[in-house]
Amino acid sequence: MKLLRFNLNHEPRSMSRHGVLLDGDRVVDLRKAAARYLAGEKGDIQAGEIAALRLPSDMVELLQIGAPSRELISETLAWVDGLADADSATALDGSKFIAPFSDCSLHAPVRRPGKAIAVGRNYSEHRAEMGNQLPTVVPASWIKATSSIIGPVRKIAKPDFVKQLDYETELAIVIGKTCKNVPESRAYDVIAGYTIMLDITARDIVRIEKREGHQLLGKMFDSFAPQGPWMVTPDEIGDPMNLAIRAHVNGEIRQDGNTSQMIFPIPKLIAYLSQMTLDAGDIILTGTPSGVAMGRKPDPEPFFMQPGDVLETEIEGIGKMRHEIVEETNPERSWQW
Repeated sequence: MKLLRFNLNHEPRSMSRHGVLLDGDRVVDLRKAAARYLAGEKGDIQAGEIAALRLPSDMVELLQIGAPSRELISETLAWVDGLADADSATALDGSKFIAPFSDCSLHAPVRRPGKAIAVGRNYSEHRAEMGNQLPTVVPASWIKATSSIIGPVRKIAKPDFVKQLDYETELAIVIGKTCKNVPESRAYDVIAGYTIMLDITARDIVRIEKREGHQLLGKMFDSFAPQGPWMVTPDEIGDPMNLAIRAHVNGEIRQDGNTSQMIFPIPKLIAYLSQMTLDAGDIILTGTPSGVAMGRKPDPEPFFMQPGDVLETEIEGIGKMRHEIVEETNPERSWQW
């Protein structure tokens, strides 16, 4: 199942809600379809209220509800699949609950996770291109600000003082339930799904920050964590440790790797990171393969992204994202770099 957040193109973005991508590039509005199913098939006089409670517009809330939400989604999709003419079926308010994908605007599937945990230097070739010779003892990881998350087609804003804007394409894990100290053998049991997430990096700012022994803003400016296009449930992914992962800038391929190249595979990452409590909706970014701009030899400068560039990223079995780079100017900045 490809679970997404969307609004119709003619609607304000504040009307985002959950949908599922169906065959034929169609999107079913889950809440509307569920309400119609509960009223028509179950005779429930509170169908609208129950659908709204079990299918909130926020992914974190939906995952926190757990089994009741999953069961309603499953029953609703089975009912929709059995309709003779699902595209013409109407919701309780008389509107259609299935729309062409082209009529929909997508949002980040998990807009406000409790934690977005980024893992660095988790692909051997990427470690090598970055000149990292440190021993691999534990996963290099940090918390990435959720305020940097944007959707799959929004624009990436390059602050005007940033000169070295880089891309990192990553498979992201969405945690499905609260858990702690999860052994590797049960790691996949706590995963709700997978999505694409980018760790956009201002390399010149990170370089300044690392002189002080940390990194923060260079990876956390607004729009530096694009996410999407949807969350894919594990049953559709198969083996997440064997997925092609690619990035193009202006049509030129920059990254071309496979998740099988991870140093710490998904079960080890979850076992390590779940030493702190992981909650439903938390996200783990699993690292990026080689091909980033900073790793280009002998001169990386021509490969950093500039305003007007188009970054396209994809992961096998999940989908694609497309982002334009724009210049962000602010004459009243609070800090002068």
